[in-house]
Parts: sequence; structure tokens; C-alpha cells
Amino acid sequence: MNTKNTVKKTAALLLGLALTVGSTGCNFITTDSEKDLNQIVATVDISDSLENDETYSQYADDVAALISDGWLAKDIYKSELVAYFLSVGMTYMQSYGYSAEDTFNMLMTTLVQQKIMTQYAVAYYLAEENGANISECEAYVEANLDESADADRKALMKKVLTLKYFLTENGEEMDDYNFAEYSLKQSINGSLDSIETSYVTASDEEHDHASERTTPTGVDTAKEDYYPQTDDEVPALDYDIYTGRNNESDCGTYEKIEGSTTATRKKAYNAFLANLQDYNLVKDNENTSVVTDLDYYYVELANVLGQSLINKYYDDLQESAVAGLTDEYVSNKYTELQNAQGDSYNEDASAFETAIGSVSDDSFVLYGEEGYGFVYNILLPFSASQNQEYSAAKNKGLSEKDLFLARKNILANVKAKDLRQDWFDGHDHANKAFEATGDYYKNANVAGNETNYLFFENNMKKTQQYEALRQYAGMYPYNGVATKDGHEWTFEANKLDIDEFMTEMESYVGYVSGANVKGGKLAAYNDGEYYTADGKVDYSKFMYYEGAVTLSNTNAADFFNAEKNGVKNDAYAALSAVNELMFAYSTDTGCLNTYMGYVVSPYKTSYVPEFEYAAQYAIKKGVGTYVVCGTDYGWHIIYVSFVYDAEDVYGGYNPAEKEIEGTFSNLFYESLKSTTATTHSSEVQSSVLNKYNNDRSVELFKDTYKDLLEMDQQ
Repeated sequence: MNTKNTVKKTAALLLGLALTVGSTGCNFITTDSEKDLNQIVATVDISDSLENDETYSQYADDVAALISDGWLAKDIYKSELVAYFLSVGMTYMQSYGYSAEDTFNMLMTTLVQQKIMTQYAVAYYLAEENGANISECEAYVEANLDESADADRKALMKKVLTLKYFLTENGEEMDDYNFAEYSLKQSINGSLDSIETSYVTASDEEHDHASERTTPTGVDTAKEDYYPQTDDEVPALDYDIYTGRNNESDCGTYEKIEGSTTATRKKAYNAFLANLQDYNLVKDNENTSVVTDLDYYYVELANVLGQSLINKYYDDLQESAVAGLTDEYVSNKYTELQNAQGDSYNEDASAFETAIGSVSDDSFVLYGEEGYGFVYNILLPFSASQNQEYSAAKNKGLSEKDLFLARKNILANVKAKDLRQDWFDGHDHANKAFEATGDYYKNANVAGNETNYLFFENNMKKTQQYEALRQYAGMYPYNGVATKDGHEWTFEANKLDIDEFMTEMESYVGYVSGANVKGGKLAAYNDGEYYTADGKVDYSKFMYYEGAVTLSNTNAADFFNAEKNGVKNDAYAALSAVNELMFAYSTDTGCLNTYMGYVVSPYKTSYVPEFEYAAQYAIKKGVGTYVVCGTDYGWHIIYVSFVYDAEDVYGGYNPAEKEIEGTFSNLFYESLKSTTATTHSSEVQSSVLNKYNNDRSVELFKDTYKDLLEMDQQ
């Protein structure tokens, strides 16, 4: 059996007490004694019911033995319920108005279900061909058990090692375990960071972090199966918890917060320990110098590993379910969906426009209607004084033509400037900018080519750890001079008129895509004739500029594909460059982080008429076309990202491309795969819980936690 990386959802289900209370410093629940927290609130043991399971009946005794020997946990303690409340349940009461009774009943249900699914997953792996077995598990636990530990620690270690055995296939496949341990340690470090911040800022000036300018979706998003690894032949976790009592240099890839000192970290760790002690989760005789030596750590690790084993079980189930997605099946699904859409859109033309308005990675429009498409919009706006000037012109009672001329004169003085100064921050832990070195777009407009800054170092440089930003080239430095003095930045953005901006845009898009990018001003813009022969406004006269990127591949099926047969996809590269410029310059935030931009219909739209005409005109010209038009808002640089020009938009499902990331066939296959896998896992989970969440397997001791149920009545 192989470890899959299909869906890594491992998170600390019960990263409870110190991880939340540590940063708040509040006691929401008081307990009289350690004895109270150590009471059992529920027991879960499915081994008896397993005897009636046709598939796993022969493993019922093995599961029973693991449970009775204390190697597989059956008890849920009150301390676990309290911890879960503090990490999750409190939010339901404070933010969603849940009563204490409803909250704790919900939490108990979840804890019970986790125990059931963990025990059932163990049965599953015992039943696998060449899978786990009790004698191997016993040998593994005994070989890794610390014989010098006291009885309590040994009991905890047995639970952890048992789960580790099943999760790692007898210690041979360590990725899932390493990832689970990383999740736990990262969460504890995160809690310590949060506590430490209060000590750091107490001795430093208060400051606000820049956050106003929209950032691309996915910034600083780590890959869901990432964990820092050593370079050894057998990967090990290169990450540890920093407490100030150890050296940060010994904690692998952990990076301390800005302003951290040994003293502030020790204060944070002491506060962390105090919270644990308040809830009797640290014994008087424990050595607290190392977090991973605490019983608390093993309790939390066992919880994380239990959830990890459930996730691994779901991954295995998903793989078997996905095996049924044959090429023929997926092709038939494509045809069925396309035919259904064709019938729907032919009956109701508005249905098509509605559908493409919600198109996404897992919501596809396969049947096209000619004349529709998507555009990006870079809006270079009137300044405040220009808006006042234009308002004054409107109030003068000018004729429509004279008002058009007044607007034209104001547009001539509109200046574009880089708006990304909000992404700079003097505090390194919040800063989005980093100094540009090596191969990047060199902005000729920066006087003397002073230090240039790019953005999103995590996504752009740490590609093993962080997700790549989609449709974002990431090579455009701040267009101006950014100077840092201590924590303070000063900015002097270069100001570009519309002609200079178009030169800048064409240069950058050409640099990124390698394609020929060429455009020019339109003579009709300056002829001063704004009306047709029949007296209607001629909106073509508001188009100032037109150009095109000469693309080698505008195939709809490759829209999100960065390369084709090992060669850069110039259409994707050009789109990524325009998208980045939109984040840098545009004040139209409604177009940022959209799937493909604004929907453009060949019919009447809700857009202002100048924009409507220009966008419809550009759509007819095809992908890569760009035009500039002026409106009451400023200059609009409109770039055509996608066009529906055929009934069969993608030309069918291509099995040969289902594994090529970014192709339509890959997205379509992955969508079906995800839906199939999730549905199957949900069905299995429901079936298991229906069988085992009953009085035969579960016993609740409500009197033990009655005080919690009635907490909001006290």
C-alpha cells in the first residue's frame, strides 16, 4: 500500500488548550482539580460490533486486543473536551450564538466520530493484503518504546507508536507521520509566536501592517503536503519548536518573528506553560525545559496521528474510487454535459451568460455561444482634482459634444502610477517585497536603476514550499523608487501618461511572453466627430488605442497551461503579465482575482457604453487583442483573455492530457476525480458511523460533563 498525496487535510483536530488560550490569556472554564479534568466523558470501542461486519469480523479480536492493552485509545477525557472547546467550540458560542449545551454536544459528537473512524481505519489496514498485523505492531512499539519512561509516559507512547505503525506502514513510509508532526510543531510555534508578539511590541513602537492593496489569490499559501525535510536518504523532519530555552539554530527551518530575543521567547514559553498548568496538563514532576518531553505533547500528537490515519484511510478509499474513472467514462461525461448545456442554452440565451459568469476550475461551460468572452480591465482613474474638474464641466450645462471634448482634455493628463506601496512593510514578518536580483524585468523608467523590488518572495522563490501564483508573472518590480530607513518606507512612483503606459505594458508583456506585441493610436479618436449620420453617439470615437499580442496558441483547452510540449505557452504568459500589471496599476478592484476577467456579451450589458463598445469590439478580434477607451472613470486598458468562438469550446476531452497540469482535460478530470473521491469517502464515513455510533460501541457519561453543558446558565 502506498502513501498518497491526493488530499492532505491533516490538521491538529485537538490542538487545543495552550494553542488558543496561550494567545488570549483568558480562562473560560475553571476546574476544581486535576481529578475533575481526568474524568472520562465517553468510551468508544467498536471491536464487539466488528464481529458482525462481514469484511472485518476476523480482525475484531485484534482491534479488541489493541484497545484492551491500551495501545489504541478508547477513552475520551474531560480535558480533551475542554481543550477542543477552547480551540474550536468557543468560536461557535461567541460568533454564532450557540448555547453551551449545543456546543459541547457537537464537540462530543465529533470526538466520538474521530475515535470510531480511527479504530475502523485500523481494522481496514489489518485486513489489507500484505498489510499490518498485531505481531509486527507489537514488535515495532516495543522496539521504539523508551523503557526509562514512567508508567504514564509509556502508556502515552504506546498509543502514539501504535498509530505511527499503522500510519507509516511499519515505519517505512514516513511522509504522513512527518507531515503530522510538522503540523503539530508548527501550531505550537504559531501559538508561541502569537504570545511573544505581545512582549516584542510592548518594547517597540506600535505599528500597522500594510494591507489595503489587494494581493493575488494564494499569496503565502503553502503546499498542502509540504513539510521541511533533511537531505538524508530517508527524509526526516527539519523543524522543531523554539522555546528560548533552546537555540533557534537547532530548530531547523523555523524562523523566529521580527524583534524576537531569547528573553521574549522565554517569556512566551513560560506563559504557554502557565496556561497548561492552569488546566492541570503539566504534572509537578515533569521536566518542562523541552516541549516534546511533556506528556501534553504526546496527548496532542496522538490526536493528530489519529486524524492523520483517518485521512490516510480516506485517501486509500479515494484511490480505489478514482480507479473507476476510465477514459471512456470521462469522455462520456464530457459529451453528456456538453449536450445538456447545448439544450439548455438554445432554449434560454440568458442561461449561457449566467453560466459563464460562474465558470471555474470545477464548473465548466463546454458549449459555446459566439460573440461572448472575457476581458481584463486596467483602469487608470481620474485624480481627485480631475474628478472635480470634470464635475465642474458637467455643472456648466455644456452640450454633450462639448462635455466629450472636456473629458478628452482631462484624459490627456491622467497619469498611471504603481499602487503596490501597500505591499511594502518595514516589519519583515509582514513584508511582501524583496530586492530584485538576477533575471527580472528592468524598468527603464527608474532613474539610475536604483534598487528594484519584486513581490511575494515565498511564492516566487520558495517553490518547494509554496504554491505558484496562477496567471501571475511575478517579474515586474515596483515602478518607482522605494527607500527604507529603519521601519519607514518612502515612495516615489513614476507617473506615466497613457502613451507611456502603453509602451510600458507592451514592453513587459513582450518580455514575459516572448511574443510580438504591437499597437498604435487610432486616428478616429482625434477627429472630433462623435456622432453617426443618424445622430447617434459613435462609440468607436472613444477608442484611443488598439494592439495585439501575436500568439502561437490561443486554444481554449490550454488557457491555464503554462507550457505546451515543453515550450512556454505564450498566451498564458501574456495573460499572466497583463494580470500582474492590473494588480500594479488598476483601481478597478472588481476585476482582481477573477477567474478570467469580466464577462462580455455581444448584446446590451450593464457596462458604461464606451467600455461596452470597446470590449465587444476587442472580443471580435480575438484573444490577445487589447484596446484603450476613455470613460467618465478614466482610461480603460481592455485585454481579451478568452473567447467563445465554437459550440464545442474545448474540442472534447483528451485523455493524453489528463495529467498535464493546466490543460482543460486535466482540470476536467481532476474535477470529476475530486467529486467522485469526496462522494465515496462521505458515503463510507456515513455507513461506518451508522453501523458503529450506537450504544454497543459508544458510552457517554453526561453527568461527568454536565457542568460544561450548563456553563452558560451559571
